[in-house]
Amino acid sequence: MDTRKHYAAAVSAFLVWGFFSIPLRALKAYTAGEILYFRIASSVIILLIILFGFRRHKLMQDVARLKSFTATQRNQIIGLVLGGGALLIVNWLIFIYVINAINIKTASFSYFICPVLTAVLGHFILQEKLTPLQWLAVALCIISCFLLGLNSVAELGYSFAVALSYALYLISQRRNNGFDRLSILFVQMVFALFILSIAFPFLVNEVPQTVHFYGLIMVVAGVFTVLPLFLNLYALNGINSTTVGILLYINPLMNFVIAFLVFDETITSLQAIGYLIILVALVLFNYPNLQKMRVHLTNKVSA
Repeated sequence: MDTRKHYAAAVSAFLVWGFFSIPLRALKAYTAGEILYFRIASSVIILLIILFGFRRHKLMQDVARLKSFTATQRNQIIGLVLGGGALLIVNWLIFIYVINAINIKTASFSYFICPVLTAVLGHFILQEKLTPLQWLAVALCIISCFLLGLNSVAELGYSFAVALSYALYLISQRRNNGFDRLSILFVQMVFALFILSIAFPFLVNEVPQTVHFYGLIMVVAGVFTVLPLFLNLYALNGINSTTVGILLYINPLMNFVIAFLVFDETITSLQAIGYLIILVALVLFNYPNLQKMRVHLTNKVSA
C-alpha cells in the first residue's frame, strides 16, 4: 500500500497544530475560560454536522458495540470517556492560559515532555515496559526540568500541568480501543460543554459580541481542532501509531520556532541548556522507534 498520503496527512496535522498559538494569541483580549467555552461549543456543532451528516454509520456501530458489553464494562467505558472529557477541559484551559498569559515556549516544552511522561505513567499504571535507554532518557528529562525550574518554578509548573493532564487523558483512552475516535471526541465535547455550562458564570465575564471573536473561534474549532483530528485518523489507517508519535514532535518544535520568530520571546542560557538536554532525551527515548521508522521508509523506497 502506498503510504505517502498517510505520511502527508500526519505531517499536515502536526504542522496545523504547530501554528495553533497564532489564532490563540489573536484572542488574547479574552479570558481562557471564554475561549475554551466557545471553542468547545463550536467543536460540538461541527462534530454534530460531521457525525450525523457523513459518519452516522460509524456512530451506530459504536452504539451497537457499547450495547454488546456487560453493564459493568459499559459503566467502565463510559466512565473513562467522560473522565477523558474532564481531562480535556483541564488541559485546554491551562494550555490556553499559558499561551496567552505566560509564554509560548512554556506551552511548547509541555508537549516535549508529554510523551515521556505518558510512557512513565503507562509503566506504573498499565505495567508497560520501558527499556534501560528509555529510563536514561527519563532521567535526562528530570534534569532538564530541574534546570528550567531554577529559571522559573511557575513556568515549569504550568508545563508540567499541561503535560500531566494530557498524559492522563492518553492513558485513560488507551482502554477504549475499538471505538471511532470522532465518536469518542463528540461524547467528550458534549460532556465538557455540559460541565462548562454549569460553570458558565465563573468562566465568562461577558458574552463576546464581535464577529471577530466568533470568526476566530470557528477557525480554532474547525481548523485547529477537528481538521487535524481527521488528518490524524487518516494517517493511522496507513502508518502505525509509533510513527505518528514521532511525527507528533513537529507540533512543539513549530510552537518553539514561532515563539521566537513571530512573538519575539527570549530564552536564557539556563533554559537553552535545559531544552538541549530534553532534545537529547527525546532522541534516546525514541531511538528504537526511529530505527523502525527508518527501516520502514527504506523498505518503502526499495519497493
